[in-house]
Amino acid sequence: MKFIIILALSAICIENPNANNLGALIYRDVTVSIEKELASDILHSLEKDLGIPIKVYWETENVNGCENEKTVSLALHSQPAIILLERIATQMGTKEDEATWQLRDGVVEIGLKSRLAKKSSQRLVTYPIIDLLFVVSDFSFLDQNANQKRLPTTADNQKRIDELIEKITLLVESDMWEQNGGTCTITNYHETLLIRAPDFVHRQIGGYTFKPTKPSDIKERRVSYSNGRTSVIKN
Repeated sequence: MKFIIILALSAICIENPNANNLGALIYRDVTVSIEKELASDILHSLEKDLGIPIKVYWETENVNGCENEKTVSLALHSQPAIILLERIATQMGTKEDEATWQLRDGVVEIGLKSRLAKKSSQRLVTYPIIDLLFVVSDFSFLDQNANQKRLPTTADNQKRIDELIEKITLLVESDMWEQNGGTCTITNYHETLLIRAPDFVHRQIGGYTFKPTKPSDIKERRVSYSNGRTSVIKN
């Protein structure tokens, strides 16, 4: 029993491999003025300055990817590094295939969304939705025969679940879902959504379940991920 307890406590203390990378991106501010510089050079400098591993999926003879000679232009003053990373990634895509960033296996990845969304890069996450299905009692709605409020039926709940799935696949990276020709899947099982998708999709649905590593001398910052963009609020 003692051996089991020690193992359990050790597991609790293990930090998420992506926490340090996300912390560096959120809590390190940068000021840059870039005019048509190679994205590869800028990302290499960012990787070195932040001390985090960055992997870019470049195009090759056999694999579609970000253009090797892609240049970017932008200006930022004292903004979190994650904003710089995201704006660089945005300029590395095409009209047909946008680019973005994501966290996976302790590495910051940048690439075309079609590449990052490959099944081998996806993970399955469960999202309990029972709270979203709860209906506030409306005592003005009475069954005229029994003079009692009609309780939601299984069919009512299923309709709400279907509407929720429809909203997610419409508002969150719509092109990525299987229903729209993509590779991501979303199903329901016992009032729980089962979503298999890459990191850049999951963060827009439920954010990150771990806290980014924060320097002790900086106040905590609030971060949101929606509409394919990251927002950071400095307290």
